[in-house]
Amino acid sequence: MRDLGGGHAARVEGLLDTWRQQTRTTERDRRRQLAIYSVVAVQAGLAAGLAWLAAREIGVSMHNPVFAPIAAVSTVAAAVGQRLRRVVELIAGVGLGILIADGLLALIGRGAAQTGLIVTATILIAIALTGRGGLITQAGGTAVLVSSVTPTASKVEVPQLVNAVTGGVIGLIVVIALFPLNPLRIVHKAAVPAMNRLSAQLTAAGRALANRDAAGAQAALDQLRDMGSELTRLSDALQGANEVVRFSPQQRRWRNALQQYSDGAEHLNRVVLASRGLTRRSVTLITDKEPLPPTLPDAVTSLGLAVRDLDRDFVAGREPDQARRRSLTAVCQASEACQAGLGLSGTAIMAQVRTIAGELLQATTIGRTDANRLIRQAAN
Repeated sequence: MRDLGGGHAARVEGLLDTWRQQTRTTERDRRRQLAIYSVVAVQAGLAAGLAWLAAREIGVSMHNPVFAPIAAVSTVAAAVGQRLRRVVELIAGVGLGILIADGLLALIGRGAAQTGLIVTATILIAIALTGRGGLITQAGGTAVLVSSVTPTASKVEVPQLVNAVTGGVIGLIVVIALFPLNPLRIVHKAAVPAMNRLSAQLTAAGRALANRDAAGAQAALDQLRDMGSELTRLSDALQGANEVVRFSPQQRRWRNALQQYSDGAEHLNRVVLASRGLTRRSVTLITDKEPLPPTLPDAVTSLGLAVRDLDRDFVAGREPDQARRRSLTAVCQASEACQAGLGLSGTAIMAQVRTIAGELLQATTIGRTDANRLIRQAAN
C-alpha cells in the first residue's frame, strides 16, 4: 500500500513532539504556580490582618479601616518586582485624589453630577501628570470617596492617606521580611517558560532546516519574536528577588546563586535576539535554495539542547558542563558545515551559531575571554 503520509511524516511527528513537550511543560508550570500562589495567599491574609490591626492602633483611621487591608493585599498581589512601585502609586494616588477632589468640591459642591465630574477630572489630570495605571486607579477611587461621603463623615482625607501608607508598608514587610518567598523559586518560575520556549524554537528551527521547511522556520521565528512577555516577567522576577535578598536577612544566603541567575538573564536576552536572526536567515536559506550541509541543522539543534540542559543544571544546582559541551559541539558542527560549502545565509547562520554559543558559555559562568577562546578553538 502506498504511504499516504508522503514526505510529511517527519513534519507531522515534529508537530506532535512539540505538542507533547508543551503539554508536559504546562502541567509542570501549573503545579509550580499552585505551590507558589498558595504562599502568596497566606502572605495576603497575614498582611491584611496586620494592616487592619495597625490602622486601628494608629487611631486616626475611620471606624472601619477597610482601606488599609485592601492596600496591603494590593501590594502583596502586585507583580513580583513591582511591589515597591505599587506602594508608591498607592500613596501618590491617594494624595493626588485628595488634592484634586478637595479643590473641586470647594468650587462645585456635592451631588451625583458633581461626583461624576470630579472623578472624570481627577483621572484626566492623573493621566496627564503620570500615565501610570495604578496611580490613576487609586486617584480616581480616592476622588469617589472624598466627593461622595456625606458632610457628617468629612475629614476622611488624612485617614485615607494613613491607611494607604499603613497597608502598603505592612504588605512590603510581609513579602520581604516576615514571610518571603524563596527568591530562587521566584526567578525560576519566571525563567522556565522563557528557557523552554527558546529551547523548543531553536530545536524547531533546526528541524525546519533539516527538512527545508520554510513554513516551519517562519513559525519558529514568530514564536521567538513573541518572547517579549516572558523576558519582561523574568526581569521583574529578578528585581523582586533582589529586593527580598537585600532586605530579608534570612534570604541573603541566596545572593550568589541569584547573581548567577541575573548574569544568565542578560545573556539569555542576547541569545533570544541572535536566535531571531538565525531563524530569519534560515527562512531565507530555504527559500533561496542555498547549499545546506546536514551538520548546519545539527548545530542549531545542539543549541536548543544546550539551552534545555542549562535550565536543568540551574534548577539542580549542578555545574552546567553538559550545556557547555552542547554549545561547543554546535560550533564544531557549524564549522564543519562551512568547510562543506555555504551560501550567504548559511554563512550568516554559522556566525549566529558562534554568537549564541558564546553567550551560553558565558551564562554558565565562563568569562568572556575564555568563552571567545573556546569558540575559536572549536571552530578550527
